[in-house]
Amino acid sequence: MSFFGYGGRSSSSRASQQDTHLSELERLRGRQLASVVRAGGRAKNQQQTTFEVAIADTARGPLTLQLQLPTEFPVKVPRLKASIPLQHRWLDAAGNVQGHPDLNNWTAHSDLGRIVSEIVTELRAIANSASVNKPPVSPASSSPAASLSPYPGSRPSYPSPGRRSPQAQIQPQETKKTPDTSKMQRTQMPAIPSTFPELQDLSQSQLEKLNSDRRALKKFVKELTLVKEFTQLRDDVLHSNMDIAKTTLKHESELRELRALVEQQRAELRAAQEALAEKQAQQQSIAARHRPDALLEQLSAAAKDLDNETDEIATQFAHGDIDVAQFIATYLPQRNLYHERSLKLARVHQH
Repeated sequence: MSFFGYGGRSSSSRASQQDTHLSELERLRGRQLASVVRAGGRAKNQQQTTFEVAIADTARGPLTLQLQLPTEFPVKVPRLKASIPLQHRWLDAAGNVQGHPDLNNWTAHSDLGRIVSEIVTELRAIANSASVNKPPVSPASSSPAASLSPYPGSRPSYPSPGRRSPQAQIQPQETKKTPDTSKMQRTQMPAIPSTFPELQDLSQSQLEKLNSDRRALKKFVKELTLVKEFTQLRDDVLHSNMDIAKTTLKHESELRELRALVEQQRAELRAAQEALAEKQAQQQSIAARHRPDALLEQLSAAAKDLDNETDEIATQFAHGDIDVAQFIATYLPQRNLYHERSLKLARVHQH
């Protein structure tokens, strides 16, 4: 710029437009991150470029939806992937989300939180199906009740007292003494004998009566030692299961209160994560305005503005619009400031 020349302010205008564009992108990014948090997403790094949404626990491990946000997000489409490959029209063989229509038509104004919620709903439905949740069956994990049968083809008619329901397993220990079921766990079902000694002592007429009279036969069978042992075992198992059920039901109200407390804390956590995401987005927006390159652009634009202003003052003085006193009072301070800023820019560029 010459001493008496004229100059435009196009560089300053371009810098202002660039700052406005960056601020708009940061605002869109913050809104997208907040929607992901509302959908259950949790940031895996401080830069908030990787998120994870828990879906379900399966026999193959925890099923989650993983989000990878590119550097140009939200201008560029995010990458979504299921931690366990499943068969779905939106997933490819590796578990990458490829077929969702909103991802295929992605824009910076798309609702990523809604997209994540739709994908999570679909994958959770698959995870709850038998094909994913059904654990592998091994001989070692078979029911103890099956071992009570001493002959092939038999089926137990009652559950084993050694197997407790999941609710009973998670209950804290009661101070009240519970029934001792260790002995029943070791009790085997009586084997079916090949002969019945009780029948050998009966006469021909008594045998014929048992064969023709169902009531007499039923009474005779009930008096057999083998049947009595089995009946006693059945009653013990039923009473044990009843005691376990009563103990479990005692904790029903406590379990409901704890479940409500957990849901409340989850809601508070989601709200806190959403607030954190918005504040981190604001922090990144503020930090972007104070980056070294941004500060240099602002300093360069300010120096050019001073150069233009001093040129205008010099032009006014040359045309006689202002006198010498006004020229010295206005021109010299601004020109000194211009040279000071120019020297700072020169020093930075030298390093």
